[in-house]
Amino acid sequence: MPSTARKVAFSLIPALLLLGLGEVASRAMGGPECTPISPSASGWDTMVADQVLLWKLEPNRLFESPAGNTTTNALGLRSKHLPEGKLGIRIAVTGDSSVFGWGQPDGFTYAEQLEEMLNRAFDEPIQVINMGVPGYSTEQTLGLMDQVGWSYEPDLLVVHNIFSDCNIDAFQDRAAMALTNPEPSALESSRLYCALRQPWVSYQAGLNQESNRVLMPGMPTGANQAQRLEDIDQVIDLSRVPLDDYLENLDTLLGQAQGRGAQVLMAPLAQEWDVGAWTAPMDQPSADQVLPWHPYRQAQAQWVSQHGLLQVDLPGAFLASGEGGRELFMDHMHPSVVGAWVMASAVAASIVANPSLLGLGPERVQANWQMPRPKSQRSRGPGPMQPRQGAGHPGPQGPPNPQGPPNPQPPRRP
Repeated sequence: MPSTARKVAFSLIPALLLLGLGEVASRAMGGPECTPISPSASGWDTMVADQVLLWKLEPNRLFESPAGNTTTNALGLRSKHLPEGKLGIRIAVTGDSSVFGWGQPDGFTYAEQLEEMLNRAFDEPIQVINMGVPGYSTEQTLGLMDQVGWSYEPDLLVVHNIFSDCNIDAFQDRAAMALTNPEPSALESSRLYCALRQPWVSYQAGLNQESNRVLMPGMPTGANQAQRLEDIDQVIDLSRVPLDDYLENLDTLLGQAQGRGAQVLMAPLAQEWDVGAWTAPMDQPSADQVLPWHPYRQAQAQWVSQHGLLQVDLPGAFLASGEGGRELFMDHMHPSVVGAWVMASAVAASIVANPSLLGLGPERVQANWQMPRPKSQRSRGPGPMQPRQGAGHPGPQGPPNPQGPPNPQPPRRP
């Protein structure tokens, strides 16, 4: 053995002995085992914690309020459909609270209105599965599709995810999921390693979080911090799902859909600034300001073009509706029942114009089909699903957090 190699080998012996003694001592003193961080959904009614997804909707839940009822099925989705008994064609729509139907009572959500429109348009039964969950990013949507979404065998996937991905919150999704659902490691069998690791991961999990809401979206990282960021690239790096990861997740969704024979339609969400309204509790942006979701929209449009997909221009549809912000949105983010009709009519029109998305030919469109008029119900109040007293909304949308800076973060200039 060369002398240098021999010296290195002999120098490792003391270190190995120390590690061995430390391991023995840790076990003798009852050192901790490595355990995943447990997320908490204690701040929200209708939500439960999930080790993989961080949080999800409580199954078989009826939530009653003056604005109307919110019902979830046995899988924790706001859909009347279950995987069994597929009738005709199925469409799954993904996204966060705007797709879930925040403030929209049962019977008036975007998914339900879309299903009604398409069943009038085609001579084939169509079911629309609402995969929207408040606060869900593409990271969580991927997990939800793996857990339950693909069991529905959708023929078309309509992807709306954008706002929760670009939101700046107290955590980033991949880092949070690595704490609650870590990759198996041989080091986890070491009590010494776990004794050093557990305090660190517990510290990471509690950064900027409200009590009893570990790894749930609580207090944002801070409006002051966001206001100091003059470079939009830095803002993107702080987002829950940085832009490169967001595009990677879209690639994964597309690959999974195509591998199952499903088509994909993109439809990034709109919000009130798209129609010239601004009710967020912060200064109104100027016309040339870059809001956090603008780079995501631009990158998604390029991604759609690269993959030869279709995209529905929901911001343009809201603007073209001629309705004002108060009619279209319940707050600075969430569409009203009328806004849900605008979403549904835009997506339905795109599908009717491109029936191959459903594996159908143009002859399957009803000859006398016309877009139905908006439903007359108007959203009353902040909505059927409410936080417990003192809780903030679990995502980038919803009422401002009463204990911290408002969501979403202030607009930034490039």
